[in-house]
Amino acid sequence: MRLDELYQQVKNAVSALDFDRIWPGFVPLRFALFDDEACFFDGRWIEKTDAFCANTSIRYQGEQIATWKVMEEVELPVLASKLVHEMFHGFQQLQGWDCWPNETEALIRYAYQPENLSLRLRENELLLALLDGFDAASFRELLAQRKLRSEKFPYEFSYESRVEEIEGSANYVEWQALMQLDEGKAAALTDRMRKTLTDPKALFPIRISCYFTGALMLHALRSAGLYAFAPAERPVICSVLRDTAPSDGAVPGQEACLRAVTEAVAAYRAGSEAIIRAALDRNEIVLPGPAELLGLNVYNARSWQGYLTSTFFLMVRTAHQEEKLLPGNFVIRMRDEKTIDAVYRWE
Repeated sequence: MRLDELYQQVKNAVSALDFDRIWPGFVPLRFALFDDEACFFDGRWIEKTDAFCANTSIRYQGEQIATWKVMEEVELPVLASKLVHEMFHGFQQLQGWDCWPNETEALIRYAYQPENLSLRLRENELLLALLDGFDAASFRELLAQRKLRSEKFPYEFSYESRVEEIEGSANYVEWQALMQLDEGKAAALTDRMRKTLTDPKALFPIRISCYFTGALMLHALRSAGLYAFAPAERPVICSVLRDTAPSDGAVPGQEACLRAVTEAVAAYRAGSEAIIRAALDRNEIVLPGPAELLGLNVYNARSWQGYLTSTFFLMVRTAHQEEKLLPGNFVIRMRDEKTIDAVYRWE
């Protein structure tokens, strides 16, 4: 389908939504659909610049807008709900939310520790139980488990909760929009949450699972009366534990869960190493360093021994101060958190 025709269909779907039911004070933003060659924004064709490289919200000509790259056919209700997700990121920017995670730092620093992740799986079970119906004892256990992890694994928990706050709230909004657009599709999304959050292998990369846990945390907080979704109120995922006592760490089936997570961690690390070694063996350097890392696809990025991966695109500033958008999949050898030594083609 042509971009302009798809744009009109998405616009009609978004216009039919009751945004105040989704999140008080949230209003739709203008949006752009683009592909590798063209860009359609607010009812007209515009020049496709390097700013249009990802599904996100950007500042365009002084205005916060949502963007979506059309790569494959997506059912209209799902696509419209995903545009609403990206619009909400623009809303977060406009409202001055200050809980954004440092994604590049986390790629390097976040440690996939089996104990932390096995405790997280228990939290996921509690979140799903609370989705089926609020229970005060389960909610207290959930907060106590999260308090324990925040003390034993402070960096990892801080990163997770920030992703939950930013991406989880946007995923909550996407979920609520889909409920209005197509109840069957919304039910399918809920089922995907259930399957994903109970699978140890779905903890990797950790960022992706935080989309679902953040959405379910907001549902739980609202059910507990701790979050009213008032227009000026921000999510409280990062601050709700202040007056909570930690649990003792004992959870049902802990040993079996820890073994399964340990195996999943080893498999994920081995997979990251295999991807990076294959690119290094191929040795197709598309950009020698030094260069400054400006942006990469953090959604499913991996890290291994000073190397990062990025799918679909990479943004850099060369030694000649030229900003470049590189389309494709890459392995990046980093000198430090911001400096690139070399970029290898990964296919």
